[in-house]
Amino acid sequence: MSLRDRELQHTKRLQNISWILVTLVLISVLLYEWQQVHKKAKQVQLDLTKNNLYLGAVNLRQNWELNNKPQHDVIDNIEFEYTPLGWPIVSKNGELDCPKIWFLLSNGMEVVDYSSFDYIKSGYSSGYNSCLYDIGINKKLAIFYINDKIHIVSNLSL
Repeated sequence: MSLRDRELQHTKRLQNISWILVTLVLISVLLYEWQQVHKKAKQVQLDLTKNNLYLGAVNLRQNWELNNKPQHDVIDNIEFEYTPLGWPIVSKNGELDCPKIWFLLSNGMEVVDYSSFDYIKSGYSSGYNSCLYDIGINKKLAIFYINDKIHIVSNLSL
């Protein structure tokens, strides 16, 4: 093998190593960017779920006003009451029924399913009790009532 052949072989190896390094850098950048896009997509999904649940509550409240403000109602075999301000509330034995509230408020809309929920009981009054739903992205969504008004809060990191 001549000196020229060795130089060509060495140059070819350097080119191959350079291409491999460039490819690895591009792959690592793409993986990092994908993670960022995935995080933002999950956040948007959480915000849409919150908005859809609130929209469900608003729709039920509008029906309450259109139907002469009944004290209770039934939708999809879920019996529920209305607060004095017209917000839907599902309770069982004096406590919020978290699975039924979720189902009632998401009535036919695209919302993320929750993986688990916790019922948080306030020591002060039942008006401050809340349902805390884990929707699987290290974030939680809470539904609670203050002064007979429903509140749906997302972005809770616990």
